[in-house]
Amino acid sequence: MLALALGAVTIAGSAAPVAASSLPKVPKGIGAQSPMRPVGPLYLQFQSRHGVALGSYPQLWYSPLDRSPMPADTNPSDGVWRPLGTQGTGGYAAFSTYVAPYPGAPQVAVAWIDQGHARTQIYAGTSQPGGVWPYEGAISSSVQPSLIAAFEGGFIFNVSHGGWYEAGQTGPPLVSGAASVVEYTDGTINVGSWGTEVGMTPQVYAVRQNLVMLVDNSQVLPVAQDNPLVTWGYSLGNLLYTWRSGLGVTANGNLVWVGGPGLSPQVLGETLVWAGAVRAMQLDMNPLWVNFASYSYSPATGLSGSNLLPGMAYAPSHYLAGFWRDFLAVFLR
Repeated sequence: MLALALGAVTIAGSAAPVAASSLPKVPKGIGAQSPMRPVGPLYLQFQSRHGVALGSYPQLWYSPLDRSPMPADTNPSDGVWRPLGTQGTGGYAAFSTYVAPYPGAPQVAVAWIDQGHARTQIYAGTSQPGGVWPYEGAISSSVQPSLIAAFEGGFIFNVSHGGWYEAGQTGPPLVSGAASVVEYTDGTINVGSWGTEVGMTPQVYAVRQNLVMLVDNSQVLPVAQDNPLVTWGYSLGNLLYTWRSGLGVTANGNLVWVGGPGLSPQVLGETLVWAGAVRAMQLDMNPLWVNFASYSYSPATGLSGSNLLPGMAYAPSHYLAGFWRDFLAVFLR
């Protein structure tokens, strides 16, 4: 049985830098600033092989480019990506950073996930959305050695304005136009509006819908400011700026997650765009429900987990023990 430590994750030593001259030539147009390209089933970009040429962290695998801090952010280390989770054979498949998105704002956490070297699985909760599902409640011990991250899903379904689908079964019905996290059979994830940007195909394994799209074409949509305390969920204390989280997809088909305190829907969308999202949606809100945990594994010490922010309410172990709400888990390929 794996031992779970709730202290900080111990990161293995970084891979030795590789001379850029020894790398294959990078195809034109592939990189952090490349134009929008489709994301979907069997989408594994070759750029993930050329991390030194294309990313800020020296490793064989692709890594993200450091971001300049947002205009109001005075911390020079914000926007600098740090490796997250267990190291794979060619480097790390996930990175994190922090940012203060407006004057006086608390720091929020940002995570980036390389879909070429990480696969993502949508898990049902033990009671949300209801029913019996192939992946439900807890991440089993048999797959924990490859686990690198887990984060929350969306609203409970009676207020999510969306549906659920997994492995040929439908829970709450899927809703046209709803913001959707779509998992494909190859373990990649896409984010888009159901029926236009994403839809049912033989390669779709699971769908989790929540509200409407927040970001499209790298722009925060006007709906972000449309009666936000109703459109984007009721907050504790009726606060516009509260804990929120969101998930987006980048132009290269990788994932970005943003979450933390002091976020309105508009600011959440702006931060997702800052992190590289071309399309994004809100996941959950309020202090109890926003969570992102990273994990490291070694044969000697087992699995250890750490939350990206100290104010996150649930310990990393809650994804391993059987949780009542749905979530997403990320594994090394």
